[in-house]
Amino acid sequence: MKKRRKAVGVAVCCAAVSLSAANVAEASEEGTLSRPERAETEENGKLIFIGDSRTEGIRDAVYDDSIWSCKCSMGYDWMSSTGVPDIEDEIDEYTSVIILMGVNDLYNINNYVNYINNKAIEWAGIGAKTYFVSVGPVENDKYTTNTEIESFNSEMEENLVGVNYIDVYSYLTENGYSTLDGTHYPDGVSEDIYDYILDSLEDTRSGIWG
Repeated sequence: MKKRRKAVGVAVCCAAVSLSAANVAEASEEGTLSRPERAETEENGKLIFIGDSRTEGIRDAVYDDSIWSCKCSMGYDWMSSTGVPDIEDEIDEYTSVIILMGVNDLYNINNYVNYINNKAIEWAGIGAKTYFVSVGPVENDKYTTNTEIESFNSEMEENLVGVNYIDVYSYLTENGYSTLDGTHYPDGVSEDIYDYILDSLEDTRSGIWG
């Protein structure tokens, strides 16, 4: 069963965000943290998303009750100093922590691997599961190429330990995608990514959606 509730309107990346009444947003120079008014229940699990502007795009497109810690143009430094610390007090036995990072600093492979592996061990001790979503493809992007993204994704998949790897890159390249500006995805693609992530969680968490 899908958890998605579609948003009204079009997501605008790297701009001010209008959140639903079901969420409390803490917007600052550190990024935007969106928390639901009520915690998810044991039956369907709590989802926490950590990411950059592409993650903001997913959040704005699907309009759900997950916790979102994301900021435009950010990478490893922000994730480790702000993105993760901001949500760690929310992690419990039934949490799925979903990380979508890397497109802005593909050179930071070793830092990402080491940090995420260490956090996955720590969170597993609580009973939470960690997921890393591969960096999605671009279209004629002036800052990066799909060859560089494929190399990053391969290294991440090979070296992550105790982390569930979700291969969004292959899903999009096999099923088709479009971009707004070479990097960011329109709502329809963001919704497809979200659904693919939920399907992957359904497989690994044995029917958490009831």
